[in-house]
Amino acid sequence: MLYFYFGQEEFNIETELNKLKSKLVDKTFLATNYKVCDNPGAGELIEILRTPPLMFGKVLAVINCEKYFFDTGKGKVNFEDSDLNQLEEALQDVSDSLSVVFVCRIDRDCSKKIDCRRKIYKIISKYCETKEFPEFKAYQKEYAAYIQKQAKQKDLVVSSEAASFLIERLGTNLRLVDSELEKLKLLIYPEKTVKKEDIKNICSRTEDIFLLADYILYGKKDLALNEYRKLCSDKHYLEILAVLQTSFAKMLTMKIESARLSPLEIAGKLKMPEFIVKKRLSDMKNISANRLIQIRKNLLTAEARIKTGEIGFYDLPVEMALLS
Repeated sequence: MLYFYFGQEEFNIETELNKLKSKLVDKTFLATNYKVCDNPGAGELIEILRTPPLMFGKVLAVINCEKYFFDTGKGKVNFEDSDLNQLEEALQDVSDSLSVVFVCRIDRDCSKKIDCRRKIYKIISKYCETKEFPEFKAYQKEYAAYIQKQAKQKDLVVSSEAASFLIERLGTNLRLVDSELEKLKLLIYPEKTVKKEDIKNICSRTEDIFLLADYILYGKKDLALNEYRKLCSDKHYLEILAVLQTSFAKMLTMKIESARLSPLEIAGKLKMPEFIVKKRLSDMKNISANRLIQIRKNLLTAEARIKTGEIGFYDLPVEMALLS
């Protein structure tokens, strides 16, 4: 069998590859019958396709082929017309005991798309079972449905409301979502229905950083310092700073764009659920854009002073963020 997987959702691509590996390759011969090749040139690729497997059982070859379609910054693999003719011939005559998966992972949050007009794409897609794994956006209904489906596979029940809360808390990191669902399954047992309170108590504490952001936004110094100290007990301070900077950058964008765009349009631009944008805009009703700009500058200054060793990290980001 021949397959062609491409898209931004690397976790889903990896999941599909693992399913194929389990289905096709005998565990006894996994070391020899499962091969991964990174962007082989035309000659090496054609040799892989034409060489009959010598070991027992079926062989699965994964061909990472990003350089066939994009200049990754480390060069691009080019095919001459004669190479493409040989490739097409080889794909028509692959051994029944050999399965091949062409994999093109595309960077997230970028505008790259495979050029379907190129000969290499037309040949590979002609002979391979092709499947795209597009990037999920937090505001898409399909993403919430995906989480509910993943939960069901783990014998869990997640309502639409709980799925939305999980998205708000974890974003679109599918690997993290999968691990947190596993954690929920273990810790709420023998219960199977995931409640909002379960997510709040068990899942990643990223939301607590957003709580810290709220305290900073409203100038609640004592609460902000207390929350920051708690977070530092299990998170690196630079990780906390990074999330704070991203959070305030998004808030600033919302504030500025709200003068000309609807919450739905802003949600699309920031790749966030619309209800979160509406809530944030309501929260910032009495907060000026200049206030948000000042907080961002203060956080950047704090990070620079910490990294240069000018001053220690403890309490500094919060102290500086609250400066007017």
